[in-house]
Amino acid sequence: MLGLALGIGVLLALVGCTATEGCGECQPPMEKQERPWIGHRIPVTSPLFPVASQDTVSQLLQRLEGSVNLQEAANPSVLLAMNLAGGDSDGAVHKWLLQEIKEEAVRRAQKDMPSGQVALHVLALLSSCQDPQRVHALDQTLDLIRVLQQKTDEEMAKLEAEGIPKTTLYSVGLDTLALCLAEASGAQGPSVALAKQVLSSENQLSVDTQAVVALALACVYNYVELQDVRDLLQEALWTVSNSFLDEQKKGNGMIGDIYSMGLALQALEATRKFYAPRNWDCAQAFSVVYAHDYQHPMAIAQVLPALVGRSYLDAAGLDCAATKETPPSRQLPLSPRQGT
Repeated sequence: MLGLALGIGVLLALVGCTATEGCGECQPPMEKQERPWIGHRIPVTSPLFPVASQDTVSQLLQRLEGSVNLQEAANPSVLLAMNLAGGDSDGAVHKWLLQEIKEEAVRRAQKDMPSGQVALHVLALLSSCQDPQRVHALDQTLDLIRVLQQKTDEEMAKLEAEGIPKTTLYSVGLDTLALCLAEASGAQGPSVALAKQVLSSENQLSVDTQAVVALALACVYNYVELQDVRDLLQEALWTVSNSFLDEQKKGNGMIGDIYSMGLALQALEATRKFYAPRNWDCAQAFSVVYAHDYQHPMAIAQVLPALVGRSYLDAAGLDCAATKETPPSRQLPLSPRQGT
């Protein structure tokens, strides 16, 4: 049934977007808001303008929320996707995830949590309108941005010394994106290193890595003032976005594989100005997604933002004063399932 709903979703999408128009082109201009812990005014994400039908988004949200298990560690990617897709912020699942993510950050961020996981915790908190510089849980308060900066510095030190980061370039991409969205001062250096990695002929980066890096570079590009850095980031973003468009054309809509499509679509939606005036046949790309019955929680978490015309780049721009866009009749007051 979900496959049928997804098929209908692509037809509804075409009502608002032509086949050659970037799907996000239909969205109204973004306003700006100021969060007290962020120094500059940041773009507020537009009201939800789904590429897919509301039924499709609701079914995937329900499937994602139903995957949450009280006996397992909370997944920040799930909370991030729920927020970006307009999930019920007053529901039991959302509240449990948010509290668990705060507690996990306080317990582990300074110890054995890898940098990419710290970054995902930051993104999940930002999308929940929480201040990642003051994470309060377990009677403690943690500056998660300071921790992320330290772990990113460790990644960069190893990358500069040995040519590979402490973990992965994918993680460094997440680190850079989270630092940028939190408007920390340490995002520019990693963005330059990531851009050089993209442009290096020696590197064959995965679609997932390229997509996350593109989101990070697009964020930094909006803030950096040095022209040579802007030029470097622009070249890298042009390279990634055009390679995705080329791969989509060759693969009849597929970019990488079905599980990398979510991040690839997010990247293409977020980097439109870098491949302009070239057009993106978004209908072709989304038709591949609609034809697949997504079951894996991480795959759903990565594709959901794209289905509502958003990306991880929007994590810090959700309107904290507004109610979620999902109508009350569609909201999913689920409880996390107990482990067996």
